[in-house]
Amino acid sequence: MNRKSYKTFFLCLLTICYTLILCVVYIHFGHTKIGYDGDEVFSYMSSNSEVNYKELTALQDNSWYPSEYFHDALSVKEGYRFHYEIPVRNQATDVHPPFYYILLHTICSIFPGQFSMWYGIALNIILTLLSLFVLFLLLRLFIGGSFLPLTICFIFGMTYGVINNVLFIRMYVLLMLLVTLQYYLHLRMFLTLKLTSDKFKFEQLILLALVTILGTLSQYYFLIFLFWLAAFFCLILFIQKKWTALFQYVLTILISGICSVIMYPTMIKHIFSGYRGEEAAHKLVSIQGTFGDIREMFSIMSRQLANRHLGQILVIMLFWALLLLLLKKLTVKNIAYTLILSLPAILYFLTVTKISPYVIDRYITPVYGIIFGLTAAGVVMLTKITLSNVRTVSINYFIAALILCIGAFFSIHHMTGNVEQSRYWFSDRNQAIKEYTSENNFCIYISADEYHWKIWSEFPSFLEYEKIYYIDGLLWNSVSDKTISDYNKILVYIEDGVDIEKAKSYIQRKLGYRTWELLFESAYAEGYIVS
Repeated sequence: MNRKSYKTFFLCLLTICYTLILCVVYIHFGHTKIGYDGDEVFSYMSSNSEVNYKELTALQDNSWYPSEYFHDALSVKEGYRFHYEIPVRNQATDVHPPFYYILLHTICSIFPGQFSMWYGIALNIILTLLSLFVLFLLLRLFIGGSFLPLTICFIFGMTYGVINNVLFIRMYVLLMLLVTLQYYLHLRMFLTLKLTSDKFKFEQLILLALVTILGTLSQYYFLIFLFWLAAFFCLILFIQKKWTALFQYVLTILISGICSVIMYPTMIKHIFSGYRGEEAAHKLVSIQGTFGDIREMFSIMSRQLANRHLGQILVIMLFWALLLLLLKKLTVKNIAYTLILSLPAILYFLTVTKISPYVIDRYITPVYGIIFGLTAAGVVMLTKITLSNVRTVSINYFIAALILCIGAFFSIHHMTGNVEQSRYWFSDRNQAIKEYTSENNFCIYISADEYHWKIWSEFPSFLEYEKIYYIDGLLWNSVSDKTISDYNKILVYIEDGVDIEKAKSYIQRKLGYRTWELLFESAYAEGYIVS
């Protein structure tokens, strides 16, 4: 075996080992996931239910619902496998495009009549591994070689931010994949112009159009990243007077946008008249709390990518670069080039922080790969320049060891730790429900939500009962089934927004139960044992 074959074999072996370790880690943390965010439950409903979610959750007052009702809402029925009009139709009444829901529907269609969190987690694991592969290609452009990019990708895959995102059954892992891929494609297209003529290859334009369409149909925040990326790309082409390439690029983006609208015309309503679009427009023109939001969002990113040390790492890199600049080992042009490469991700971060409805991680995770990759590539390049007199092989070994040490200390999430999307705080609720259902097979749910969205979060827990009795806490009509009062004790969910004193008085008057004991707290409800 010659040297080249040996390196190829070792690279393949290392890739397999890294991939297996990542999969084991993701599965390990998947087993810690014991609850669902309401949006995750909605992902399953919108992907699989042939009944629109608004009709599905508008339960009738004083009515029994078998647990099969909620199971059918979360799973694909035998006669509706691979019916992609279901997620497309359901998303038309929501605020997001349908591509992620189409993918989730595909996974669930392989297992009709079944519901499991693993369908969503498995999809996210696949999308994450694809994201890491694209990041690997991106890092090869930045620093060359294969072993260092592969190690950096492994460390990134082991961060809190990535693990947490894998467990969150929403479209944000898909968005990270497409944002990273779009960034990589633009760099490849730019390098093509440097090496060849004044125009792009046809296959590059086709791939650009495809990623643009898929990104637009995955999450509208993709358009924010594309706006900043395209603005800088067009500016560079204009400065370099690459007129043919500029025309090709603008035309491709325009055609991609038109195709996206033709494929999913509802997006116009979503963006310009949906409630999320209106919220974004309102926050955009308001400056109140902006700097606090930026500080808090950066703190979230720092915690999830570098165990709260991202700020210190960037400051060290800045002083390191300035020192090399003074020693004339680094030029202003090098620093400017790095800044330009970072700007699309930085401006996306700032824009999304400004307009997003909540200061939470999901909105900034799409650029995690780019930010982590640029930071790691910066450390590698600064180290190489500092050790420029040392043999190349020695440098590579040193940098590999350095990155592993830095990654292990600053970024890799410990296996014994929790992540937010494990929703470990639901453990008490799950145990309480298990003990209760060993005696009784039903519960009561009292809601005061006129939009019927808070109850989503409890759909998976409803599968533990045989039936659920629904009471509208805005109407307080008489209980139609008096047999409910025949039990020694019953479990009552009191939804957020329900007047607890009215609920207690109602249960006492209509059913005769007087004693209340708080059993658990859930996402949007509290569970009480009444007797």
